[in-house]
Amino acid sequence: MKKLCAIISGGEPDDLTGIHEADFIIACDRGYAYAKQAGIRPDLLVGDFDSYKGKRDKRVPVLDLPVEKDDTDTMAAVRWAVSEGFSEIRLYCALGGRLDHLMGNIQALGFACERGVKASLLGRDARIFLLKNDAVTIPPLPGYSLSVLALTDRVEHVCISGVKYPLQDALVTNTFPVGVSNEWEGTANISCGNGILLVINAKK
Repeated sequence: MKKLCAIISGGEPDDLTGIHEADFIIACDRGYAYAKQAGIRPDLLVGDFDSYKGKRDKRVPVLDLPVEKDDTDTMAAVRWAVSEGFSEIRLYCALGGRLDHLMGNIQALGFACERGVKASLLGRDARIFLLKNDAVTIPPLPGYSLSVLALTDRVEHVCISGVKYPLQDALVTNTFPVGVSNEWEGTANISCGNGILLVINAKK
């Protein structure tokens, strides 16, 4: 069974700690440079290679994309991982840089989450977990905030415990940010029903 796919995106270079836990690693365009810098040989390269012009390892297969396309390189990688049956996707080097790319990366993970794939975006300064009919447990992270926001129009049955401002069976919408900047009072337990919930830990 295919389990964890890690995708190195082309945003700002970031911490790749834990990426070796992945069963399969994809590097997207400039993400290949970040992989090489970390001594990582990906299992697949994806992109139109408009932002990486260096040499490529001929042993690594390439999913070449046209420059003019609907999918971003990261979206194409996420779509490929979903089609291959991976049960979890972790996205790296997807923070910083352009805001539109960050939002696009989150929406790409939303595509995976909507299809039952566990999805997260991991970085040095922020971690984002996407939940749909799922739960996550997060120990206290000193120096980080804890927020929950709706990615879809509405997220039902949101429950948050182990925090200063708990919620029980709440409806969270994407036009009212009720879940910003909570505080740990122990281990946070967060769950939700239908809809996609973003659980965000951001460095203060």
